[in-house]
Amino acid sequence: MKFSVVHVNGNQGRCIQMQLDAPLTVQQAILASKLPQLFPYLDLATHRTGIYGRLCAGDTLVTEGDRVEIYLPANRNDADDEEA
Repeated sequence: MKFSVVHVNGNQGRCIQMQLDAPLTVQQAILASKLPQLFPYLDLATHRTGIYGRLCAGDTLVTEGDRVEIYLPANRNDADDEEA
């Protein structure tokens, strides 16, 4: 099955095209990609994940053509400053 795994942090980002056998979870897909090595700060226990912009759990199954995404945590301080 073909899919991609994506992470963006500022000007740095990677989209890795992958092909692995199903069944495969979001967490397994991320761990099989090079992203944990390229971005060592990624922690699947704290970073949210999704498929095509929709949040999902690490045990969600990946399907053909999916774009698995790893999101940065929201910075609450920036949002608080805008409200002031």
